[in-house]
Amino acid sequence: MSSTKHVQTEIDETLYSMLKALSLREKRPIKEILRDAIEEYLRRNASLTKEEISKDPIWDAFGRVELKGRKTSHDEDWGVVEWQSH
Repeated sequence: MSSTKHVQTEIDETLYSMLKALSLREKRPIKEILRDAIEEYLRRNASLTKEEISKDPIWDAFGRVELKGRKTSHDEDWGVVEWQSH
């Protein structure tokens, strides 16, 4: 990964117990298992997500709008925009 973002969330005890057991069995950290699960989930939903994103009206303005003197394409943190541009 070229750059990473810190993401934090809560899960219930049952999910945590399952993750902990998997982590011990596979001898891998929980965060690695979670990253793999997120990547797999996004891969499965990539085509639908890309289609929905492409229909968003922001793309009509993207690259032509300026915020505080900067082009939107140069903003540091545009979330999905950053993901789609790779």
